[in-house]
Amino acid sequence: MYLDFTIKASRFYAKHKEKDKAIGMAEKAYYYITANQGSTTAFEIQQTLNLGEIYFELGDYKSALAQALSTQKLLKKTLPTQTNPIDSTKIIFYKPQIILLKAKSAFQLKDNRNVDFLKMEFSELQEAIQLIEEQKILVGEDSNITLLIDNNSNIFEFAKQLALELYEKTKDKQYLTHAMSLHESILYNRIRARLNAMSSVAYGKVPVSIINQEIELKEKLKAALSENNTIEAFMNVNSEWKDFLAELKKDYPKYYKLRFASISKSLKDIEKKVPANTTIIKYLFSNDDLLAILISQNETALYKLDKTDMTSKIASLQNKNQTTQNNVKTLNDLYIVLWQPFAKQVKTERVVIIPDRDLFNLNFEMLTTERLSNYKDMETKSLLSKHLISYNYSLFLIDKDHKATDYKNNFVAFVPEFNSQMKSKYQISMRDSLSLDQDYLNLLPQPFTRDLAQKSAQLFNGSSYLNEKSTKSLFKNNAKAHKIIHIGTHAESNNISPELSRLIFAKSMDSTQADDNYLYTYEIYNTNLSSNLAILTACETGKPTYQAGEGMISLAHAFNYAGSESILTSLWKIDEKSSAVIISLFYKYINKGWAKDEALQQAKLDYIASAEGRTLHPQYWAGLVLIGDTAPIELSSNPNYLFWILAVLTLLVVIYILRKKPLA
Repeated sequence: MYLDFTIKASRFYAKHKEKDKAIGMAEKAYYYITANQGSTTAFEIQQTLNLGEIYFELGDYKSALAQALSTQKLLKKTLPTQTNPIDSTKIIFYKPQIILLKAKSAFQLKDNRNVDFLKMEFSELQEAIQLIEEQKILVGEDSNITLLIDNNSNIFEFAKQLALELYEKTKDKQYLTHAMSLHESILYNRIRARLNAMSSVAYGKVPVSIINQEIELKEKLKAALSENNTIEAFMNVNSEWKDFLAELKKDYPKYYKLRFASISKSLKDIEKKVPANTTIIKYLFSNDDLLAILISQNETALYKLDKTDMTSKIASLQNKNQTTQNNVKTLNDLYIVLWQPFAKQVKTERVVIIPDRDLFNLNFEMLTTERLSNYKDMETKSLLSKHLISYNYSLFLIDKDHKATDYKNNFVAFVPEFNSQMKSKYQISMRDSLSLDQDYLNLLPQPFTRDLAQKSAQLFNGSSYLNEKSTKSLFKNNAKAHKIIHIGTHAESNNISPELSRLIFAKSMDSTQADDNYLYTYEIYNTNLSSNLAILTACETGKPTYQAGEGMISLAHAFNYAGSESILTSLWKIDEKSSAVIISLFYKYINKGWAKDEALQQAKLDYIASAEGRTLHPQYWAGLVLIGDTAPIELSSNPNYLFWILAVLTLLVVIYILRKKPLA
């Protein structure tokens, strides 16, 4: 406790530039350790590293570098003296951070950062990342893996910075690929770490026996790392664990990828994975820079953008008190900053955007190529009118060879509606009035969403679960294996713990069942939602949750893992009536065999063409976005249509025969 306090206190003082107090606290902890624990211990390495990091925070890079080199020598001296795995493990964990401190300090001290210097520093950081990969096996528990990844995320960020600087100096695209790979790995690791930290998360299609085997092996690893064991004992269990992972990767690749795959993945040959007539635009932040990377089948190019006032401008678009004049100016301002620098290079009709941070709150379709006088002009002078725009979470998901699964059933809808009759039935079913869920009783009814579900079920010859029948249990049991899963309900986003964001279903009228009408994000990972498309018209279902350097984890990501090839979702709280109109138009074009992105674009253009007054505002139509696969949905033929076609053909044959028959 005392050592933890001194480390935190010294860093607090360093952050606030109180040099004497910061160094004094760090040195006090160091001398305490050497006096009470002796030298060449893991504790000594921890304290010397902390002192170096204090120097770096204070801007004394020369002392920081000297301390990093000193700590590196101490580690080499200490490691051979250890006799059990647990002490060796503690010492090895400090090595990546020592490498980082040494690299960052040398970087700050170097006036002329030539290519050879940058290559050397980048190579050392790659070594640090490989060490972290090897350390995953040593930490055992999921919570420790989460901590390991979180503590070393700054290594990935600095490596990304070096790779980008190397690309600028050499124009060698391998470094741009490295930068993208590192950035995407950071986002991927954040998602994985958050899920791994929750013991209640279960993953679909993985047998209980496999999960139990995983738990058992982790316990054996933990025991092998105890003070009473030897290195040989650990190596034996480690071999058994590697065999288990090899089988897991082969039999349950999706689970393996999310839980155990390498923390550093490569985007080599990404251009070969881009679909025809498509440009990928990957936005990413690096230090104080906002970058856009354009990737097509022919080339990859990097553009630096001006992010001045970008965050406030994006936020202002959702301010209902903003005037039309201010909004149309902002839409054009954002176009000038975020699109115009490379507009001439976007030569394809299709565009897939992979945002970062604040940009997850923006639908690029709203951006206008010039300053407009009214929203009606967005029908012809916005990015909506110029490109088929869809989104994705990660470059790792881009795959031109993806083949859509052919499901037997066309459509299923789940819409609780939350009307007064439904709420009355719920109140009657509750014997204890004190247990009534008042939030549930205050949910706004959704009549337009219900009508849309009924009409769409008829259009696609599907089924719908409405009102009291739209419960969580019925959803989990009946949603799977449909070409389209339509969910029209309310949702609650949790920006602190995104895995606790939830969809709200109908309360069960069966008093014998547990009153559980919330479907949390972490539960969706254990739900079979295999489909070509999931429609989530709940408010804010796709809303991102991020901190600095952190990507998004949301209900839409969970649906992707659960088997939905694409998701049509909302970026913000949407108007029920207008969204129902747009999705109805979208379904009309999907039924005609159109690609999903094309169908959504045309549905929005149709909406703008017919809308009047305040409903022309982008708040009413731009919230809906398509994420993932854009291919058309191969709908099964309606049996009624087949019946009438056969009937007409039969009638024609009869008429033909009668005409050919000679008169008596």
